[in-house]
Amino acid sequence: MKKMFLAALAALVLMSSAACAASMGDFTIQDLDGEVHTQKLLSKAKLTMFNVWGTFCPPCLREMPDLGELAAELEPEGVQIVGLVCDWTDRKGNPSEAQIAKAKKIVAKTGASYLHLLLNDDIQQYFGDITAVPQTYFVSRSGEIVGAVTGAQSRKAWIAMIRHVLAKVE
Repeated sequence: MKKMFLAALAALVLMSSAACAASMGDFTIQDLDGEVHTQKLLSKAKLTMFNVWGTFCPPCLREMPDLGELAAELEPEGVQIVGLVCDWTDRKGNPSEAQIAKAKKIVAKTGASYLHLLLNDDIQQYFGDITAVPQTYFVSRSGEIVGAVTGAQSRKAWIAMIRHVLAKVE
């Protein structure tokens, strides 16, 4: 277990004020059903884990069942997991009902029953360029971006990383 913990922490990039935005400000974003959410979403948990994923991404889809289980398991500890779907528009940048339907189907099939939002510029501005998926950002209740990791992780690695970051924000 110690090796797993150390490997997970090696993958985690603890953010400094020089990386990405130091903290998140106002944002407005829709979920898969069109409901609007704002930065008030952050106040629902001590730590929010934003996991950017795409419907085209096998590693993203493979880790979603574990993230679904972890969302339920870690909620009592003050952790919320939020998916950010990156490929919900057509080639012209317009919303694609077919892509949104595909994302909904994937969420249902993988058991990733946590909140999934449609990644937009309003929220992406705080994370900087997202050049690979899955890409995950850890944000404190106050909006401070406290960590990031690129790539899919195992369930055990996610638990180690989440608990490590949670201890730092408590």
